[in-house]
Amino acid sequence: MRRIFAIALAVMMLLSLAACGGEAAKMDVSAAKNISDLKGAKIAAQTGTFHADAMMQIPEVQSSTLPEFADLLTALKAGTIDGYVAEEPTAIEVCLGDDSLDYLHLVNNDTGFSATDADVGIAVGLKTGNELREQINTILAEISTETRAELMNQMVQLSAGKEVTSLALTSEAPENPTGTLKVAMECAYAPFNWTDMDTPSIGAVPISGEGKENMYANGYDVQIAQYIANKLGMKLEIYAIEWDGLIPALDSGAVDAIVAGMSPTAEREEQVDFTDVYYSSNLVIIYKKK
Repeated sequence: MRRIFAIALAVMMLLSLAACGGEAAKMDVSAAKNISDLKGAKIAAQTGTFHADAMMQIPEVQSSTLPEFADLLTALKAGTIDGYVAEEPTAIEVCLGDDSLDYLHLVNNDTGFSATDADVGIAVGLKTGNELREQINTILAEISTETRAELMNQMVQLSAGKEVTSLALTSEAPENPTGTLKVAMECAYAPFNWTDMDTPSIGAVPISGEGKENMYANGYDVQIAQYIANKLGMKLEIYAIEWDGLIPALDSGAVDAIVAGMSPTAEREEQVDFTDVYYSSNLVIIYKKK
């Protein structure tokens, strides 16, 4: 039942792409060993992300951007692009669910994109001057590299429909919360965050807000947010907000934090105080097998 609400939209977009009759993507990128081998390819990325900036490193790239990750997958299956930029955990999850897809195993700053640690890391975003920043950094420092890796592996498996019986990262919920931690994320970027409909998967948290009944958030970001809230002695509330609305929601005070696979880039740091990075990965290209 995961993300079932997006199916109708994806089908409509697929029909629209087919009806447009645009020139189909033709390049076979499967043999590429580095981004220079992708010269001239039709590559897409999500609007407003570092992925879109990284895409422009490909020589003579025929670039495009789309608002949601589901849109990128639909375009790839429709044959209008040769591939799209994603984090490696996302690529693993997508390919586990569809054996017609694969991804290029690129390595940042070696065979792949040039990227700083901030570009490919993800961190908690807070309003400038928020006193929780140092407390959250202390909490994140408690989580070992091995636990982070195992948790991500579990979220990849879970989001791909595989069974997971226990989680690598857990903590006791406070009996008497001292407040509420309101967290924003897309709930549409597996395995970092996604939406369960009706039947929640292990560790899922109800999505707050009008019209969100029987909708639950899960994913790596959700588990990190839950761990932080528990350790702070607070109740966690998750709000599903589109990518472009995350920082405005934080600025307005509608939410206390962004935990959404967001990289602490220099541009974003002009508006947001970020914690230490809680996950890092390579950027890759997802493609459809010929």
